[in-house]
Amino acid sequence: MRRRLREAGFDAMLVFAQESHYWLTGYDTGGFVFFQCAVVTADEQPIVLLTRRPDLVQARVTSTIEDIRIWWDAEDADPARELRGILEELGLRGKRIAVELNTHGLTGWNLWRVQNALDGFCTLDDDDHLIRKLRLVKSPAEIAFTRKAAEILDRSLTAVIAVARPGILDSEIKAEYLRSILCDGADMPPNAPLFNSGARATYGRGVSAPRVIQEQDQLLVEYPVAYRRYNAKTEWTILFGTPDPRQVHMYDAARETLERMTEIARPGRTLGEIFDAHAEGLDSAGYARHRYGATGYSVGCTFAPTSMDVPPMIYPGNPTVCEPGMTLFYHVMIGDSETGFGMGVGHTLLVTEGVPEVLTGLPSELTIIT
Repeated sequence: MRRRLREAGFDAMLVFAQESHYWLTGYDTGGFVFFQCAVVTADEQPIVLLTRRPDLVQARVTSTIEDIRIWWDAEDADPARELRGILEELGLRGKRIAVELNTHGLTGWNLWRVQNALDGFCTLDDDDHLIRKLRLVKSPAEIAFTRKAAEILDRSLTAVIAVARPGILDSEIKAEYLRSILCDGADMPPNAPLFNSGARATYGRGVSAPRVIQEQDQLLVEYPVAYRRYNAKTEWTILFGTPDPRQVHMYDAARETLERMTEIARPGRTLGEIFDAHAEGLDSAGYARHRYGATGYSVGCTFAPTSMDVPPMIYPGNPTVCEPGMTLFYHVMIGDSETGFGMGVGHTLLVTEGVPEVLTGLPSELTIIT
């Protein structure tokens, strides 16, 4: 990372993303919801972490960071001013410093405070996803964690299908997902799962208020499983009763499209080409008006509130080239608000030197519970 900073002409970087802290040093916490910043210089000076007192012990135990500074809660607390003092100590006055902007660990308010505190002190610039780009291709250890997450996920999908039946709340099926993964050694998922039944199966996001599964119904599920913060994901559809032929057609189109997209995930092919296969598959099946503008994304180590390790997303024209070691989640979702039918399939894969390796399995046929 330090070499990349030097190549980009930076003297240091303000690291706010918790997944970056974790990837760089092992630091594992939820304290990023407050002001928390690691200062990494382009030279070999030790990393300095500025955080709150509740995170001190975890920072000492879980990370390789030795220089940990604490800012204390108070009515007039201004950790950005304390950050400026750290930068002064490190000889960074007048220097060019990258700021990790695309993260839930840096709110607009905290960025405003940083900009005010450092105005005239140094030059701040966008980091251009520097660490995220380094994390895109996974190490053997990271791939091992992802495989473990995928194994837990496969067992959970079997458990979810086994308990699904009419007459129960869709939230009861969601509870089985949580029971299965947590009892199997997974972390708490970084985001709420999508278990949408009835007309809500056409939604692209989860919603509140449980709903009772009817004799004739549908349930679309999409969820992550995290192991040591590394995520695998799945998407699947469960039908109840006698399926409408239009639902079966949706499934066939989605499954065939997913297979074509998967075949493309080889070194040298771009994420934009993968999206093109998605668009061509659904458009030719008559679902041009119902498909999304993106069809998946990178997965890796992430913290709440998301399991999407983005960028990159899989969207039209994305020039990102597939490389061995990348882990991607593909999903093909069709939400037809006119008929009220929803359909989704998706899996996590590993880009290899040749044929991509699908890490999370799906049933061989559409699940229909009568």
